[in-house]
Amino acid sequence: MKTQLRSAAVICIITFAACKKDHVNSTIPPLSQETNNYSSVGDFFAQNAVPMQTFTIHGSTGGSFTTPQGTTVSIPANAFVNHNNVTVSGNVTIQFKDIYKKSDMLMSDRPTITINWEPLRSAGEFYIKAISGNEAVNIAAGKKISVSQPIQLTGGLDSAMIPFIVLPDSLVNQGGNLGGWSDAPYDTLLYSASNYIFGLYYFSSPVDSGTWGNSDNPSFFSSFSQTHLILHPYDDPANFQTDVFLVFKNVNSMVHVYRSGPDFSYWYAPQGLQCTLVAIGVKGGKLYSSFVPVTIAANQTVNFSLTETTTNDFKTQLKTLD
Repeated sequence: MKTQLRSAAVICIITFAACKKDHVNSTIPPLSQETNNYSSVGDFFAQNAVPMQTFTIHGSTGGSFTTPQGTTVSIPANAFVNHNNVTVSGNVTIQFKDIYKKSDMLMSDRPTITINWEPLRSAGEFYIKAISGNEAVNIAAGKKISVSQPIQLTGGLDSAMIPFIVLPDSLVNQGGNLGGWSDAPYDTLLYSASNYIFGLYYFSSPVDSGTWGNSDNPSFFSSFSQTHLILHPYDDPANFQTDVFLVFKNVNSMVHVYRSGPDFSYWYAPQGLQCTLVAIGVKGGKLYSSFVPVTIAANQTVNFSLTETTTNDFKTQLKTLD
């Protein structure tokens, strides 16, 4: 099935007869104000992540909505069932996020990296959760939610894209990256001249946590030799709760590099590519950061030092890397 998906050149977009647009009650929370007081790096991400969008469709008839970035989500009639496997009727609230830019990926701590730590080239990430009443609901057997992602937002058509999801923690191999992406063999990814269409057949379990999907090229970095990259902080990471990322140049990809002892080590760095080391720290409620341009060389060590910054200044500098 994957071979057919990867070789597809055109997609016939199915129009659901009962799935007309009715994105009433669509709301987008306002962007957070400038904040320079954080209790932790986790608090920084929580306050500055891409905001949740909320849409409403009718369970019996289905519906569709389009986000401000141009992502269109199409939901067929009778698409949802509750925990008793009973078809959901009445209004269904859809919580949704769409992420295309590397800066938004970093601010949401949603890197393009597999459960085995390898980098991915992304055509867009999304989060979705469906709620009826006060209960998160599941996708009914045989139903599919279509998420149409604009190709122009991520640099043009790449026919090697396939669907990925974040697996539940219980299914991740011991030692794997719990926040990483795994290919989704039961979902589909087709494309037209203007959109990738992610066919989502299953929500992740537990459904209360919502589902993350991602259209990715897993083979893009295979043409580069992998090397061990060491990122050495001059500041004590324990004192600053330091998080470190690599944001690649001219590739829609960024990875989260985790600490191993006093340093941050990444064993799958693509040799020869340019990227920027972006470090974030919080100490005494204040935000600190570092931006270091890097051309990855074999067995390289890169030093960095944190300096105090503001949220707006950090965001401005980060957006230059998109």
